[in-house]
Amino acid sequence: MRDGPQGPGGRASRSRRRGEPAKGRASRRRRRGEPAKRAARVIFHDVYTNVPPEEIERFVRSQELGRLVTVAADGTPHLGLYPFTYDGAAFEIHLVRSDEQIADLGVRPRCMFEVDEVLATIPSYWVDPENAIMATAYHRTVMFDCEATVSGDAAELAAQQMRLLARYQPEGGFRPVTPDDPLYHGAIHHITAVRLDVRSRRAKFKLAQNRPLDARAKIVDELRKRGRPNDERAAAALTWTIEQEAKR
Repeated sequence: MRDGPQGPGGRASRSRRRGEPAKGRASRRRRRGEPAKRAARVIFHDVYTNVPPEEIERFVRSQELGRLVTVAADGTPHLGLYPFTYDGAAFEIHLVRSDEQIADLGVRPRCMFEVDEVLATIPSYWVDPENAIMATAYHRTVMFDCEATVSGDAAELAAQQMRLLARYQPEGGFRPVTPDDPLYHGAIHHITAVRLDVRSRRAKFKLAQNRPLDARAKIVDELRKRGRPNDERAAAALTWTIEQEAKR
């Protein structure tokens, strides 16, 4: 028998099966009772993401800088670190008009804004005397999927600058920013206002929630004994998880 598209005996040839659509492969797995393959994504274990919404909001508002992630037309990623205002629905930042991220947003307004706090790394022997994989890091991270709107309007820029100053310099000590003031004319025409409307968010507070309470308490003690610059903040963050579990 001549080998045709179906191969010998009517079975699909190996090359044909390799080239079949993913949908067909998924259907075959379901018929065999195999679990469907899921698209790869960042691992967000429930133990680290079960954070009260009000705590996420408090954390985001307490941070002074956030990271904007954009992608250029050719696929090149760009990252910038900026002061921001946040009203619960959107972030406001400003960039220099010639910045590559402004060009990115002109092509792809969808972007990510990330706020984080690096707390501490710990040695493995704080958890286990032999197992090296117990070494780890603690942090709080919130990632926002956003849609950007860019504006070079002078009045809008002046108003945005006043909102930023209200957050970062509430004590005053400056002349109000207006679009017609010669003091600010050059600067306002050098920057661009960016509004990032939040579409969704994901939070990961990695604070030893996977460890028993007594193990967490030991890590807190070790952090306070070590006394690096951020260790007290890390100890307070882990203590917060212990207190949260005590309330349940």
